[in-house]
Amino acid sequence: MVTIEFEVSQQCRNCHEQLTTSLCTFDKLNEDISLSKNDDDTCVSITFHNHNEERLSLAFSTVSAVMTNFTLKHYLTSWLETVVRDRFYFQGTEEVEDIVALTREIISGEHEDLHLDFGMNELQRELYLLFRGMIEETESFSFESFLQFRLRNMKKDLTEAVEIAIDEYKMEQDYQLMVESCRQYLVQKPPLYSEVHVVLNDTPVSMYDTDGERFTLPHILRMLDDEVAFDGSLPVSERIISPLVSMAPERVYLYSDEGQANILRTLLAIFQERICICEEPYPEHE
Repeated sequence: MVTIEFEVSQQCRNCHEQLTTSLCTFDKLNEDISLSKNDDDTCVSITFHNHNEERLSLAFSTVSAVMTNFTLKHYLTSWLETVVRDRFYFQGTEEVEDIVALTREIISGEHEDLHLDFGMNELQRELYLLFRGMIEETESFSFESFLQFRLRNMKKDLTEAVEIAIDEYKMEQDYQLMVESCRQYLVQKPPLYSEVHVVLNDTPVSMYDTDGERFTLPHILRMLDDEVAFDGSLPVSERIISPLVSMAPERVYLYSDEGQANILRTLLAIFQERICICEEPYPEHE
């Protein structure tokens, strides 16, 4: 038998409920495992009845897996919130929630472009092995002490994930600020051209006016407005956003393929209804 001690009665009840619910789905284990909770909701006791090595190992594995799921379900979000607030000093409710949600997405592998040395599977595996060791080797343990002292390495990993999420969050905030600034600029700026044709497939990207005349680099330089020079770190030949916004065209015709998703997203966000995505190639490129 192993007894898990809790300092908070609600934690004890939640744990007992999840163990009961989960173990009920394993018919054979009902004979091998029994659960009990004391009257003051401070302890959950798990008794293993079958001492056959294979059946006992299965019982240990199942209880460890349920405790892993219980812990991540009830504590992962609060752990991440603590890191965001106490380690990185974000206090606003909305920004904390956004960073925590982004961190969970990164851990779950939803952002393949962001490198992390571990994922949800690794977290679950590490936590499972820690519970397995405690359940096999001890007769009782404090759940709070287990979380505080046994999970130090895991919480270091979570801090790394939060740091990556914060960097991504800040970049997204800067991106949204840039988009909104460009939108406001377009509202106030009189159009220099009625339409501009942008061939994103070209290297570098080429732009044409209504008459099919290609904009040269000197021409682009003369039109650039420092107010919207968000891509100023790039060579002029590689800039797309600031020249287009500086022109403030009434209509932007885009010629692209599937490999230009990021710039398409940005141009659509800035120019909105002014954008027209063309399926046919630009006439000069047929």
